[in-house]
Amino acid sequence: MGIYVAGIDIGATNLKFGIFNERGIRLYMRVVRSVQGQPETTAEQIADLIKASPIRVSMVGIGVPGTVFKPSREVFSGNLKWPGVKFGEILEEKIGLPVWMDNDAQAALAAETLPGGSCFGLETAVYLTLGTGIGGALLIGGRPWRGHDNGAGELGHFVTHAGGLKCACGMKGCFEMYASAGALARFSGGVRARNVIDRVRMGDEKMHLALKNYATEVAIGICSLYMLFRPQAIVLGGGVSAAGDILGREILEAIPEGYNFTREEIAGALRFAKGGNDAGMAGAAKLALMNLKKENA
Repeated sequence: MGIYVAGIDIGATNLKFGIFNERGIRLYMRVVRSVQGQPETTAEQIADLIKASPIRVSMVGIGVPGTVFKPSREVFSGNLKWPGVKFGEILEEKIGLPVWMDNDAQAALAAETLPGGSCFGLETAVYLTLGTGIGGALLIGGRPWRGHDNGAGELGHFVTHAGGLKCACGMKGCFEMYASAGALARFSGGVRARNVIDRVRMGDEKMHLALKNYATEVAIGICSLYMLFRPQAIVLGGGVSAAGDILGREILEAIPEGYNFTREEIAGALRFAKGGNDAGMAGAAKLALMNLKKENA
């Protein structure tokens, strides 16, 4: 018999629960409504889902929208209203199984390392989620790289404009302020990011100009990240990435001359996430296997 893992994606609206085998294939799934600000209730939900599952799991992986510090295991999530909750410990006490937690961008990257994913077989990659904010994750040596306290990879908050717009994090000029979905809406005069893309497809020149300006900002960040990490892949996920090739073309056209790499190199590295709706669950399960399998063998 193989090992079966529960992969859980806790979002602000829904909690997605899946059971996966060691190859990352989903065998079972349930979705329930999330409960914000009540970690004990969330732990009870997960415990009930595990009990009701037809497949017995030996470990649990969880992805959350927020920051998970090690070794304290504290979770800081504004979306879930968890101000430093040690959720892993709460859940382990209820279910008697080992739990691995990380943020949702790390889970999304881990899903891309599975067969069929955009990072399968790669040693190095940078993952960016272009959504309401910007999430990030780094793959180094074939494994997610998180720094000494599990806090590395907050790629939305490296500074691309010194002294620029003030970010919710407290700093000024963060990448997130210029390359998130909110930034695209700002460039377009208040049009929602999804509608900007739709109007570009219909030939709207004003929205095309907004997209070009936005893509220039994304390109600035991508160039800096490529200079720092020289990854085999730069993967774009999140809502704005649904623009696909339209966005990709504009980003590549905005790559400036003068860096110690070519536009063709960036073109070879740039790709879009393939994980789909299962990515958060599948990636969380993969992270649990990577980090807990040996100690529980």
